[in-house]
Amino acid sequence: MSAMNDLDLRLKEFDKNCKRMEEAAAEGHKLVQAIRQSLTDNGKCEPADNHLKRDPIQDKVTIRQLLAKKCQEGYTAQVKDLLHKFGAEKLSDVDPKDYEDLYYSAEGSGQ
Repeated sequence: MSAMNDLDLRLKEFDKNCKRMEEAAAEGHKLVQAIRQSLTDNGKCEPADNHLKRDPIQDKVTIRQLLAKKCQEGYTAQVKDLLHKFGAEKLSDVDPKDYEDLYYSAEGSGQ
């Protein structure tokens, strides 16, 4: 009889765990619905491809500061090579659309 009691206890525990999982799944489903509803209600959900507008003048100032710092650290040759890579002799010759790439390239140089 003890094997039957043990099996009965295990089945009850299994049933209890199944009910907990059902409740957790239902709560998760409610949460997903609430998030979707709030996004559609607000109408403020912007597409992921909407990028913030960059200020090319400020970007140029920031890049100029970084390049000057690299030159002061002794990486003048690498800075010139980097500018040549972007088809420029000086920063003012660099196309503003390349500023972000130039910044990250310069940031990684000399390490």
